[in-house]
Amino acid sequence: MAEGPDELRERVIRDQNPTPDEVEELKRRAQSDDEVEATRAQIELTRVEMTETADALQERLDPETLKEQARMRAKEAARDTGSQLVETLKQNPMPVAIIGGLLGLAILGRLLSGGGKKQRGSDTVVFDLRKGRIRAG
Repeated sequence: MAEGPDELRERVIRDQNPTPDEVEELKRRAQSDDEVEATRAQIELTRVEMTETADALQERLDPETLKEQARMRAKEAARDTGSQLVETLKQNPMPVAIIGGLLGLAILGRLLSGGGKKQRGSDTVVFDLRKGRIRAG
């Protein structure tokens, strides 16, 4: 036995989540020649749509969802920045080599001069390539 418009409306209001068949029935009734039935069906369709919209907004504004989205955006931004930096370095190797050389000379000069401190012992510098260390002797 088919439900009347009032029974369907009451069940849709109670359930809050009508089935696709119920939504189709409401759409069919919204096209009805009976103005009262069509208006009630349109009101119910609008309520269903508003409920779906409110649920979607609530899900989007959930703190956990927002936190996850922010984390994903931060990871993507960091990845993009890293990629841009690598690409820039690949396109401009000479400035990188010059800066690296100057930095290496500055570090070596500081080690040879004792880092501005008085050191006892010889002025010997030992480069231990196996351990990757530089030691003033």
